[in-house]
Amino acid sequence: MSDIVGYVEIEFPDAGIARIVYESVLYEHLTVPYRRSRVEFVLDGKRIVIRFSAADSSALRGTLNSYLRWIKAAMDAVEV
Repeated sequence: MSDIVGYVEIEFPDAGIARIVYESVLYEHLTVPYRRSRVEFVLDGKRIVIRFSAADSSALRGTLNSYLRWIKAAMDAVEV
């Protein structure tokens, strides 16, 4: 069976907000070990791009949920 692959792009109102959110999540990206998935987390102007490869749908769901939750928390903090 082959890996599940895909990507998510999130566009922000401006590059400054994108950078703040990216840098807020970067520590988690660099330190959380995933055994059944691989993730590339990239800042591209005013977009954050998450490219992923997962061994199965459960690994995909867990990995993607983590990144989206971290991004949402960072966005909520920016709005305060």
